[in-house]
Amino acid sequence: MADKLQVWRQALVHLEKPTITTLSDDVEAVYTFGNAWAGVVEEAFNAGDWNFAKMSAALSVNGAVTPSVGWQFALDYPGDWIRSLTVSNSPTFSPFLDYLDEGGQIYSNTNIIFLRYISKAKMADDQISKWPTMFWKYVAAKLAYDTCGRLTSGDTLEQKIEKRMDKALRQAKSVDARNENNKVLPPGSWIRARMGGTGGLGDRRGGTLVGGQITFQEGDV
Repeated sequence: MADKLQVWRQALVHLEKPTITTLSDDVEAVYTFGNAWAGVVEEAFNAGDWNFAKMSAALSVNGAVTPSVGWQFALDYPGDWIRSLTVSNSPTFSPFLDYLDEGGQIYSNTNIIFLRYISKAKMADDQISKWPTMFWKYVAAKLAYDTCGRLTSGDTLEQKIEKRMDKALRQAKSVDARNENNKVLPPGSWIRARMGGTGGLGDRRGGTLVGGQITFQEGDV
């Protein structure tokens, strides 16, 4: 688990600067990081559809807002909303297109709307320990890149950090995608034969797709 101090220390490694012992050390890097931190974190959260930051909510109708022309209801975003991922009229998030996203509201002809979104709740300093490893390493690289011009005078170092940042983002997204792809697949014909031809007693167990490979559940093989 990481904390803010560890992220800042990692950024200093990228910048080839001496480390710090606390977030209040009287050095230029601490002040520069402090000024840049909020923007860096917000941009990092907007850089991907991070699974750890996803939330789902049923939206509430705002009766004080006049719906846009052609729509019956105006619904409010959750207070911790950063960016929408999926809008649906079903809690299972089946496809739904009958809505309008405009002016900070969702407009629809149904008052039952569910939203899957990126939440700013995980941006707080006390939530950093819940950030996946590859994500906080990306944040550290981005913090170093965004402050490199202020803290160093070397264009070569800035280019090196930019490459590290881009690589860290790709790695973070790759790990996040593998976590998203842990889906249960229906058992194949060979497994169904092992279970009696049809799966046996309505058994719907299957394999789990992990990073492009199928890992079967206990008893399947």
